[in-house]
Amino acid sequence: MSGPESFLVFGGMRDEGAWLVEWVSWQRMLGFDILIAVNDCTDHSPQLLQAFAEAGWLTWFAHRPRPGQPPKASAHAAMMGRPERQAADWMLICDVDEFLVLHRGDGTVRSFLDDLGRDHLGVAFHWRCFGNSGWDRYQDGLVHRQFQRCGPNGMRPNIMVKTLTRTPRRFGAFSDHGPWKFEGEMGAGRNVIVDSAGRVIERFSTGPHPVRYTSPEEIEHSGGQMNHYVVRSDEHWAMKKGTASASAGKDRYTEQFHRARNRNGRRDASALAYRDRFDRIHAEAVALPGVARLHHLCCADYVARLCASRGADPAEDPRWQDHMAEAAALSA
Repeated sequence: MSGPESFLVFGGMRDEGAWLVEWVSWQRMLGFDILIAVNDCTDHSPQLLQAFAEAGWLTWFAHRPRPGQPPKASAHAAMMGRPERQAADWMLICDVDEFLVLHRGDGTVRSFLDDLGRDHLGVAFHWRCFGNSGWDRYQDGLVHRQFQRCGPNGMRPNIMVKTLTRTPRRFGAFSDHGPWKFEGEMGAGRNVIVDSAGRVIERFSTGPHPVRYTSPEEIEHSGGQMNHYVVRSDEHWAMKKGTASASAGKDRYTEQFHRARNRNGRRDASALAYRDRFDRIHAEAVALPGVARLHHLCCADYVARLCASRGADPAEDPRWQDHMAEAAALSA
């Protein structure tokens, strides 16, 4: 290897500014370089991303989906030509509502792989889906601390995986969940994908591709898990319900979808294991020029969307008022 081992996380996003500071800080804590693609934003997230980019914390770019093309497919296609993918030793595709939590090593991806080993093409981390944890309304705060209630490990939505992929330049395509179109022979030698315990997941070698999930019996969280905060508050869900998925371009946010994921019978606080390290990085992020002001503007934008979804005036919402006042004070 000619230089230090590099780790890249890529996310495709639209109007996710209210959550960006936490997510970027989390990925930096894990040891990732960060690449983000956005399309058709109506909030202040492009300006917030630019503030992070000018501080050297990430790289971002805009893309434009073709008519009828799901935004995630457009983002992934644009990512394939990026030099960051070509140069990365490892790459993870991860949404803004997903937080990788590692139980091996010191909580960074490098240490995790030092402990697990690297004799494979990647590690597939199973989802752990979190419910609303009793939150009925949106309130600005850290998602991984607000939402700590979930269902059992083996609940069916947790079959989905997100894959940390070795040498991503050797794959011709990526889905949200894993790589495919490998240039070599999958299943031969070290050309396998393992779970967080190091066990080979056979379907990555046998297809069909792309692989998005395993059987319920294969759900594995002992070495790491992908915390998935798809539900968040009831207010958030009410706005999301009936909208098109960025991945599939169709409505999947149904009552059945919600019932399967809004499980709150157990507490999982494992995301707090490295809270001191996260807090330091998050404080550094907020202190970057423009970041705090733009965060508040993005939060105000999000409250405005929540209000619009129920026909309310955001100017009458105390949350919108507070975020706009904070942004104004930071501009002074």
